[in-house]
Amino acid sequence: MTGGPPLTEVALVDAWDSALGRPAPVRGLLLLGRADADRLPVGEVTALLLAAAGDWTGGRVAATVDCRACPEHLEVALSVADLLAAAPDRTDADRAAGPFTLTWRGHLLSLRLPTTVDLAGAARAGDAAAAERWLFDACLLDATPPLADPSAALPAVSEAMAERDPLGVVAVTLTCPGCGGSTEALLDVPAWAWQAADTRVRRLLDEVHRLARAYGWSEAQVLGLGPHRRAAYLERVP
Repeated sequence: MTGGPPLTEVALVDAWDSALGRPAPVRGLLLLGRADADRLPVGEVTALLLAAAGDWTGGRVAATVDCRACPEHLEVALSVADLLAAAPDRTDADRAAGPFTLTWRGHLLSLRLPTTVDLAGAARAGDAAAAERWLFDACLLDATPPLADPSAALPAVSEAMAERDPLGVVAVTLTCPGCGGSTEALLDVPAWAWQAADTRVRRLLDEVHRLARAYGWSEAQVLGLGPHRRAAYLERVP
């Protein structure tokens, strides 16, 4: 999957400034600069954020998770390129992000993929089982004939959604070096992208500060230099 062109440094600083006053769960989405970001399939948002933030992190997704069985902290490091290779090609009509159908035990189910808005709604549903059922109800558009026991179809529907949207959940199983137990780490890509953007922007603002003091340039003028000329000027500033 390919996204749009990468954010310019000016656009990145503007997006960061706008996102600071917003709730943490939506900050990463604002980096995409799309009004419909919260209505895109989760995996599509993940792919777009990976493509946008990959250059700021050296092409790596890194996170730390706690072992479920002991106090050990486990490091996760994944390649952005490897993750993006799993994203479906949305130019393929058979793998379009729109509604799709699934035949299950004589029922024809019409479904759509979950969005980040759906995930937020499911998170308020209670336990994991209630959240899964909430997502199913939100994404089921039609069932012919109607389902007598919708919960029975959940495994098949989950498998079909994962096949169509493999980045809908980014998970890795880790073996703890301390206790030998296994822990499944779910990566919050929007949170990772926001942290990467925040680190990058604060570094940019440090550069603006140094060059503005040295030469009297405005923020726009400093960012307009581009990274290579800016680095050359920074080498000349005491």
